[in-house]
Amino acid sequence: AGHPSMLAFVSLTSWAGAWATSESVALAGTLETIGGATAVYQLPASKPYGVLFLAHGCNHRATDFWPRSSTCASCVGLPEEVRITQDALDAGLALIAISSSDEFSRCWHFDMDGPTVKGALAQFVASHGLAHLPLSALGASSGGAFVLQLPQLVKLHAVVSQIMAIPPAMLGGGASRADRPFPPTLFVHMKRDEHTAAMAKRCIRKLKADGVTASEIEHGPLRVQPRLFSERIRGLDSATAERLHRVLLDARLLDADGFLLHDPRRSAWREAVAADAALARKLPGLAPGELDTLQPDESPVAEVLNVAWAMHEIMSDHNRATLHWILHAGQPKPELELRV
Repeated sequence: AGHPSMLAFVSLTSWAGAWATSESVALAGTLETIGGATAVYQLPASKPYGVLFLAHGCNHRATDFWPRSSTCASCVGLPEEVRITQDALDAGLALIAISSSDEFSRCWHFDMDGPTVKGALAQFVASHGLAHLPLSALGASSGGAFVLQLPQLVKLHAVVSQIMAIPPAMLGGGASRADRPFPPTLFVHMKRDEHTAAMAKRCIRKLKADGVTASEIEHGPLRVQPRLFSERIRGLDSATAERLHRVLLDARLLDADGFLLHDPRRSAWREAVAADAALARKLPGLAPGELDTLQPDESPVAEVLNVAWAMHEIMSDHNRATLHWILHAGQPKPELELRV
């Protein structure tokens, strides 16, 4: 399903590498309470093209999207979130991530968080002179469900929902709604999650019937190679990545083609890595000098393996297509280049 030209564009531009250019913006998020919400934000190096709100998943926070810095001492910078942040800033977007109010599950609850986020976004764009720019939203998992409901309260230019779709009846009005027309919506889901894929297709049919531009990207399993880790995890050198790859091979966690044989949320990769003490001492954690705990939702290696398995994880692999969708409201315009 999806607009044929958009799907053709997606197939050509889904891209698994970070944009490594000499003009990349140095990541330094500012942690601040805005409108009663905990937020982290950063503006691009030059005049922004738009504003992007980032919504985390359960067990996560706004601080996941930036590495630790003097302006955000509690930032942790998980690999996929940081790659999304880097590419979005390099594309000329002003970014604001907001934490959900649920301190226990860290999940989003629209009835409670919706009005808070609406107020925080309004205050943020007003205080930074951004109110005239198009505002878009990207969320993953619980955050994906949240941004799919946010158009009920906030006028959005475009929406991207990763690894989440909601019952179509919850999507609200169509493109003709005068005050807040439903924005062009892109679903990015993973191949092994057939339920979300089916629900995304139902949402797309509903949105198109309502006159809304909608499309999808399916993320398939990735071959596990040393560079999968060294290119995504800050501070992980190639030698350590090679050793990590060898441990996974020796533990028979990869098939003959290099793909994971089992769901890393349930397999014995942690035991295999921990058994190699020299390797475990070299795996960088969430801040300089810290080691990877190997624990769910806070381990860089765990997050990368989840992306490779392709069941349920935030991902940066389709940043280029995603950012094109956000910048151009779902319309393929090859003549308009991203600022990268």
